[in-house]
Amino acid sequence: MVSIRRHLLGWLLGALSVGAVMLAAATYAFTLDEMNEVFDEQLKQVALTVLTHAEGDLSAVVATPAAASDLDGYAFVTQVWTLDGERLSVSVADVGIPFIPEEGFRTISTHDRDWRVYTDRSTSRFIQAAQPMEVRHELAADVALKILIPSLMAVPLLALLLAYALRRGLRPLTETSNDIRRRSAASLEPIDVRSLPLELQPLVTSINVLLEKLAKAMAAQRQITADAAHALRTPLTALRLQVQALTTAEDDEARRAAALDTQQGLSRATRLVEQLLSLSRVDPEAAPAPPREAIDLGALARSVVGDFSGFAESRQIDLGAEVQETPARANLVLGNREQLQVMLNNLVDNALRYTPSGGRIDVCVEAGPLAEQVSVAVADSGPGLPAEERERVFDRFYRGTTAHQRDMAIEGSGLGLAIVRAAAARHDATIDITTGLSLGPNAPGLTVRATFRRFDANPASS
Repeated sequence: MVSIRRHLLGWLLGALSVGAVMLAAATYAFTLDEMNEVFDEQLKQVALTVLTHAEGDLSAVVATPAAASDLDGYAFVTQVWTLDGERLSVSVADVGIPFIPEEGFRTISTHDRDWRVYTDRSTSRFIQAAQPMEVRHELAADVALKILIPSLMAVPLLALLLAYALRRGLRPLTETSNDIRRRSAASLEPIDVRSLPLELQPLVTSINVLLEKLAKAMAAQRQITADAAHALRTPLTALRLQVQALTTAEDDEARRAAALDTQQGLSRATRLVEQLLSLSRVDPEAAPAPPREAIDLGALARSVVGDFSGFAESRQIDLGAEVQETPARANLVLGNREQLQVMLNNLVDNALRYTPSGGRIDVCVEAGPLAEQVSVAVADSGPGLPAEERERVFDRFYRGTTAHQRDMAIEGSGLGLAIVRAAAARHDATIDITTGLSLGPNAPGLTVRATFRRFDANPASS
């Protein structure tokens, strides 16, 4: 695992080392440029001085033999020429600098080195003053080296200072990680960000958001567990009594009645467990979000109606689907097919339980109140629901007063609409309840409508 501290330290030291080399290179270039200007001016002055002497007394500049060592340091070489190119004198013999009949500066190469040459002219003479270029390069390199060596020697000291600074600077991160490490699985309180550096606050804020989601998910799981324990207690107790009655029955007729009661109790318990599992899957706080795709609500509605058509016929209930076909793709939503099917199954199943024989149930898919919306509604001709109960009916295990009327033998757990609301919340849909297919004052009916954002209007679909 790569250490952030070591990674930063390595990059910083590398940058400092490269910076020292670049500084030395820049110093060399700038120094050489300045040296060129200074030495060119000196060449010019030397040439003018020799020219003055040559005009007055040529014998003062007659060539004298010189060793190669005389060119070391800041040596200058001068030559005096006639206008025809005849050399009259030279300060150092055998340098090989040719005659240049043009005034000004030149850089030339001889058999052993490069020269910077300045040529000046009088009425009867050409004067050349020259200097080896290596003198200038060596001086510039010497200045750059004197800067580079201390800079590189300072890198280890800077490394120690940077390591200390990084340790101090990253201390809040270390303390925050230790705080998180010391927490237990049940300790999901947010981390205080007020005392943290600005750079750490976005990260810790994101962790706090995650902790909040985990707290909600764990609370939802605990609630589902508590709900399951509460809901299963009664049917399991009834099953135990029914099994006791079955085992103690004295004749075949009593055993058949007890067996029928036991079978019905098992069916109720099985349905309750299935609904609890469905609720745990669609609860937005209790389970991770499943993958989504484009779902055709019209096709889904027809499929659900087909699944329940046999049961509806046995109850002599007219169950049908009405799907608005235009415009194209208007019925597509972004969602999870399994969860949307669970939602529709519970809506239709709930309507079938409350609609009396000879009634009617319509599953309608149509445009929503806004252009970018589509809705699915399940309308029945049952006893309806009082307005004051239409909000509470989405609570878990709440069944409403209609289910307890004497002339209604309705079995259920009160989880159907809770599952519908949870699935709708998972898809950012809204749920509303209105009157349904009224067949009279005692049967106003009920309509449960879920309104979704259309697929082509959903930002997540692009």
